[in-house]
Amino acid sequence: MSEELNTLIKLQKIDSLIISLKQKLEIIPLEIKKLEEKIQEIDKQFENEKKKIINLEKNKKEKEREIEDINEKIKKLKEKTSQIKTNKEYQALLKEIELIEENLKKEEENLLLILYNLDETQKNLNEVKSNLELKKKEIDEQKKELEKERNIINQKIETLKEDRKKLINELPSEFYEEYRELMKKHKGLAVVEVKNFICQGCFLHIPPQLYVEIKINQSIYHCPQCGRFLYYKPEEKLEEAQVQS
Repeated sequence: MSEELNTLIKLQKIDSLIISLKQKLEIIPLEIKKLEEKIQEIDKQFENEKKKIINLEKNKKEKEREIEDINEKIKKLKEKTSQIKTNKEYQALLKEIELIEENLKKEEENLLLILYNLDETQKNLNEVKSNLELKKKEIDEQKKELEKERNIINQKIETLKEDRKKLINELPSEFYEEYRELMKKHKGLAVVEVKNFICQGCFLHIPPQLYVEIKINQSIYHCPQCGRFLYYKPEEKLEEAQVQS
């Protein structure tokens, strides 16, 4: 294989790896943001449960005051029974007391329901709090791993850039300029393999005579369709047999 072609292949591999690593770097902040959003969701759930408890506590106190007022009213009405002179007035008072006691029973049931909901909500709050602490710990660990991964990737990129500089110094300037233009034009893929008469960049057919010349790997050739640098990787015995036939 020609020295220039070999250098171009190595340069493409390095640049492809750098592009891949940079794409991973772009994903990491998004992953961190997703983790932080999970924390915010749990925090929001926790605050909602706290608000429920505050409202239930308020309802509980109001209901207890209502029940206290009703009991006081019943007490006063019962005290009046000794002052009633006629049977009709007595029966009317008893009926009024009976109605108020029925209302008292309903309000006591409502209070029991509030107490039940308060108890359940407190349990939910405790569970959410426990879950929140656990999740925060897990997410903090995940964030640390992502930060660690980001540092490793940055180090790899810096090492690859140093290797890249060495390769550029070995490559004639005209080839490097052409390589740069092809990289821009084809979104980071300037040097590709030819496989089974097909350019692996544009996936169009390579003329047989050109294919035979490319297989020698002694000169610089371009795809007649997309213009990329082409090279052949001699590893397919089946293809060798097909070419010979």
